Amino acid sequence: MPEPLENIIVAATPDADSFSVTLIWANGVTTVSSFKKLLGTGVMKQLADPSFFLSSRVGEYGRSLAWPNEIEFCADALWFEAHPEDNPFQQSSQAARSTMRHSA
Repeated sequence: MPEPLENIIVAATPDADSFSVTLIWANGVTTVSSFKKLLGTGVMKQLADPSFFLSSRVGEYGRSLAWPNEIEFCADALWFEAHPEDNPFQQSSQAARSTMRHSA
């Protein structure tokens, strides 16, 4: 499991038909992130334009997936979305919820 801040994106291939981006990570893993659920909401409205969606790029040092107009998604968040079992923050919050249920 990569630690937070070790999740580095090395390549991103957007697909405007499915509004998803195939990400290749420094550890050799490939994931697909869907952005379909964000289309048309707030600042993300721009992502619904296929030509805009195709303008995605890997951000500085591979630490984000970015579009023009300062739209960025953190590499750690994208990794943890694809690998929730790796998310130490989710595990600690699940443990806290479990403790709260057992003490009630």
